Amino acid sequence: MENIISVFAENIAVYNNYSNDQKEEIEYTLKIIIYETTKILFLIIMFYFVGYLSEALVILFVMSITKPFIGGYHEDSQIKCFIATSILIFIIIQFVKEINITFWGSVLLNSISIFAIYNKAPIINEKMPITKENLIRRNRLIGILNTLILAIISLSLFNLTQLAKVIVWTILIQCIFMFNKNEYKFKI
Repeated sequence: MENIISVFAENIAVYNNYSNDQKEEIEYTLKIIIYETTKILFLIIMFYFVGYLSEALVILFVMSITKPFIGGYHEDSQIKCFIATSILIFIIIQFVKEINITFWGSVLLNSISIFAIYNKAPIINEKMPITKENLIRRNRLIGILNTLILAIISLSLFNLTQLAKVIVWTILIQCIFMFNKNEYKFKI
């Protein structure tokens, strides 16, 4: 797959007379799009067959519009990411099924999440560091706004659908994973 992507990026670069840096950007972008699309399709198919398609779609949507902006835990391979994401989706679905939260409990969990994002986001991934201050501020603002909008939606729909609780738990789990395994190193 990587060879096909590399050849395709090379052809685009040659045809458009792009520099080597531009070719690498195209290749990287194509890899991300193909890997993420493949991962999402497999997740959708998997959760469709176990009967939790709507929950999985909501979780993937919430993760897609929060995680890129707030940062947090990342795996170092696509396979590990797929496995970790599958497990997280399953855990969130189990939380929704097994833990009955009230409207006010939802308000509190959303408030804690927004507070954590406001104070901590974005968590910079050392493998893809953002170094420009304006991008860091922009990501932080987008992360806070997206989470706030999702929290309002979850509270507005709380008595209408279980999917509102899916949103609450997904946001909270995303916030928990902001406290990345690599973020803090304690000296003993």
